Amino acid sequence: MDEFLRKLRRTFLSEKFIGYCLIGIINTFNTGVFSWFLHLIHFQENLAAYFAFFLSLTVNYLLNSHFVFKNPLHIKTYLKFLLSYIPHFIIYFLVSFITINLLEMGQFWATIIATAVGGPVTFIIIKLYAFNK
Repeated sequence: MDEFLRKLRRTFLSEKFIGYCLIGIINTFNTGVFSWFLHLIHFQENLAAYFAFFLSLTVNYLLNSHFVFKNPLHIKTYLKFLLSYIPHFIIYFLVSFITINLLEMGQFWATIIATAVGGPVTFIIIKLYAFNK
């Protein structure tokens, strides 16, 4: 148990995790801006959100590759990075459904809770799968 706690501390109290979180804040902002802009140029609202999320993931990949994991850009790594976000989508969907529909909480809280749960899970997956050297 003691070794497990040491591994948790090394993983989540690291420069990489802090950098990942900061880039996550940038990514959230980018998603909003891209979505707003696409909707402004008459994209249907849901399509604007989907395209914005994909564009933001691309920026997220570039920033994480360069600043956090210091990996060269490569299409294989990019595709693995995108696949690494599938669990995050599932977590977000489930948490949103539970918090909004069952617990009658707002979208804001759904996003906060989903990010708190999905963020660390996604970090571990991209660290071990997408950026594993």
